[in-house]
Amino acid sequence: MKLSKKNIGFLLLLMLFAGVATAFFVPRRLGLPAQELSDGAVEIRVAQYLYHTGIIMPVRTAGVDWSETFPCLRDKRSFEIGWGDRDFYMSGSITAGLALTALFRSKASVVNVSGFDADLANDFQSTSPFSQKKLRLSAANYKRMVTWMLASVVFQREKPVFLREGFWGASSAFYEASTINAGTYSIVNNCNVWNSKALDAANLPVPMWAGIPQPLLWMLSE
Repeated sequence: MKLSKKNIGFLLLLMLFAGVATAFFVPRRLGLPAQELSDGAVEIRVAQYLYHTGIIMPVRTAGVDWSETFPCLRDKRSFEIGWGDRDFYMSGSITAGLALTALFRSKASVVNVSGFDADLANDFQSTSPFSQKKLRLSAANYKRMVTWMLASVVFQREKPVFLREGFWGASSAFYEASTINAGTYSIVNNCNVWNSKALDAANLPVPMWAGIPQPLLWMLSE
């Protein structure tokens, strides 16, 4: 049976769709160890803002003090961290040119942190995310996630390379990101993928590929 160009195109499209669906709904790892939650467990949130996600954590807990790394968090109780293309993330505006450059010709990436006065334990609401998932991590798994995140930051003389204040004033900031751990920002390696890798380091179930927020939040169990 000879396939026409139209049929070949349809089969290729079907295979592509099947591959993406598999990546969204098949976990990156099977047989993850159970979280051994105790008095040292840490509560975090994964927040979704349309197409973007961020991870919200306490500033100080489980032997980790983020304000020692990011001074802008010194007087804050919780904060959100995210990763993205430098020019797009730091622009504060969305344009087609910036978006296309970020997706296909990114020059550099950044880590952004934004501090909040609120405590995560008290019905925390950040900047009105579309949705958020509450998670609890064992102290050991939390520290694994922290280690992975910090490996995404460029340090000089044991201090992260500060670029400028974030959009929330002195309590937020952008820092230079390292491509060694996080890779280069692209259409297949975006902010949601970065978050999924961080959560994977904490032994949480994440999709094989989390290019959009919905599969990531769906797979995470509260």
